[in-house]
Amino acid sequence: MQQWLSWQWTRNGWMAFGLYLLLGIAGFKLGLPAFQHILLPAMLACGLIGWWLNYRRYRLIADTPTARAASAALGHVELYGVAANHESAVNYSPYSGRRCVWYRCWRYHHERQAGSQDGVLEPLALDSASLLSRPECSEQSFVLQDGKQTVIIHPEGAEVQSPHRESWQEGRETLVEEWIDEGDPLYVLGQLSSHGGVRPDQQAFRQDVGAKLSEWKRDQPALLRRFDLDGSGQISEQEWLLVRAAAEREVSQLHRQLASTPATLHVRRPDDGKPFLINTLTPQAVARSYRWRAWLHALAALLSLLAWLHGTSAN
Repeated sequence: MQQWLSWQWTRNGWMAFGLYLLLGIAGFKLGLPAFQHILLPAMLACGLIGWWLNYRRYRLIADTPTARAASAALGHVELYGVAANHESAVNYSPYSGRRCVWYRCWRYHHERQAGSQDGVLEPLALDSASLLSRPECSEQSFVLQDGKQTVIIHPEGAEVQSPHRESWQEGRETLVEEWIDEGDPLYVLGQLSSHGGVRPDQQAFRQDVGAKLSEWKRDQPALLRRFDLDGSGQISEQEWLLVRAAAEREVSQLHRQLASTPATLHVRRPDDGKPFLINTLTPQAVARSYRWRAWLHALAALLSLLAWLHGTSAN
């Protein structure tokens, strides 16, 4: 049951729950008028925003079919397979040194209460910078294996939900690590692209030649040393033909190398702002978790609205 709850409620879900709880406690402390006129509308707005954001993600996930990596179309894609490291680039978490494919870790620093002075206990001094360090997340790529096909996952910018978590004490600090292990099931929703294995077309060839010429033009001394054959200090029309031919040769060689390189599939954060999700749930469970969160936010908004209307009518 505890594992199921940790899967279904991500960090954002618990933060939303904590926000509602803090607003409720603040309303209790401030009194009924402030609760009715300030905090209830704030809870209503938070509930509606939370419902809309989570419901949009639920619909996106539910409407995106799970593709097989070997036959997936390039673009926005949902994949499901097994997590693995690159054969020659294994990832290790920095605190414990455990082997994993992805990690997130941070430190809590505990301030001790000061001693008493003249029988009066001094308050505990809290420094937010020392209380919680900024989480350190792995940005090294790893692999999703789907049968015989492998896909390289670039986790930078992803919302990652990890199934494993451990914390321990070191002096006055608490160290926390979350990680995805090798062999864990892996769900990814992001932008699929292919590198290598395809010879660029003529339009791409012309664009790359133009980019190469622009690069050379920015370094005029080097361009003159290489192609100013008559020493006039300028590139003549005949010499410019040599410049262009040299650029075409370099680009053509690069394109041949790209065409001979085996094609690899990569998943990154989408450029269009759509969510980039990585976790170890099944696709059905991912959609279900966002649907539950959406309707719980909607329930919080509805209860806030009813309480606000009841208070308004009572006054």
